[in-house]
Amino acid sequence: MVTITDVSRHAGVSRSTVSRVVAGNGYVSEAKRRAIEQAIAELGYRPNTLAQALRSNRSNVIGTVVVDVGTTYFANVVYGLQQATRAAGKALMVSSGYADQDEEARAVIELVDRSCDGIVVYLERPMRADVVEIVRRAGIPVVSIGRNQCPVSRGTVTLNNFEGGRNAMRHLLERGHRKIVHMSGQADFGDTVARLEGIEAALADYGMTTGDIHVVSGNYSQEFGYDATAAMLREGREFTAIFAGDDDMAAGIVLALRDGGRRVPEEVSVIGFDDAFHAKHLWPPLTTVRQPTQELGEAAATMLLKLIAEPQSGPLETIVETNLVVRSSVSVPAKERQVA
Repeated sequence: MVTITDVSRHAGVSRSTVSRVVAGNGYVSEAKRRAIEQAIAELGYRPNTLAQALRSNRSNVIGTVVVDVGTTYFANVVYGLQQATRAAGKALMVSSGYADQDEEARAVIELVDRSCDGIVVYLERPMRADVVEIVRRAGIPVVSIGRNQCPVSRGTVTLNNFEGGRNAMRHLLERGHRKIVHMSGQADFGDTVARLEGIEAALADYGMTTGDIHVVSGNYSQEFGYDATAAMLREGREFTAIFAGDDDMAAGIVLALRDGGRRVPEEVSVIGFDDAFHAKHLWPPLTTVRQPTQELGEAAATMLLKLIAEPQSGPLETIVETNLVVRSSVSVPAKERQVA
């Protein structure tokens, strides 16, 4: 195994000079730096990260818990986290909590036990009291994305779901829709609650409430979108527009409408939320609310790195904005077109 002594001999410099280059701190002349980097490349030297962690009391690992890393949404959040942590020379350890309090607790404890320098959490359930105490005793900085379910978080990054929900519903109302369905995800999820509050605000501007529209709660999936829409068609429910909780759900809605003989947007307008990759490739291309998930991850990681570097800083807060992306899946209701 190649050691730091081997590198120093090969480069003709002291061990301490090699150490400064490897650690990335302290002054080293450009000539010596090039000689060391060449020696490292030729010898295939790899630093002992465990030994470095013991010396510096830093693991150089950032932990994160998201709802489900297997979904496109959270994969993009993790991508943003990794972009920021890698640029800072930190490794990223990822776990899923599956919106289950015990699974979330297990994931957080595992990251604490692996001596992560800091943790980013995206939790849908309140952190268990015993886990809060474990994190507090460990003294590890925590940043929360979305609803802050961790009492010891020293930073929060929030997506403006309220404004996204309000803008989407306002778009439908401005186009003349009143027979509207809002198909939401899990009713107790933070994103769902905030979006519904935005919807209520938009309706209030038109003298309406959620009692004047039809709200269906389920889960953020194409299957739910399809099944719920097919059920409404069988029941004979009248509607001119559907506001889907996310783009996966919207894809299921569009398919169910097509299978049911309803044209989009001529007979039913559809609007989504996310601006996922497939949104612009649906037919017709989907009007939706863009939420920059990669930016969400980058903002959380950047905030956590600041808390690690400046332990006395905080509490910190960042709001990431959404914006409406207008495509071809929304039009005025058919009756209004006939009158015009």
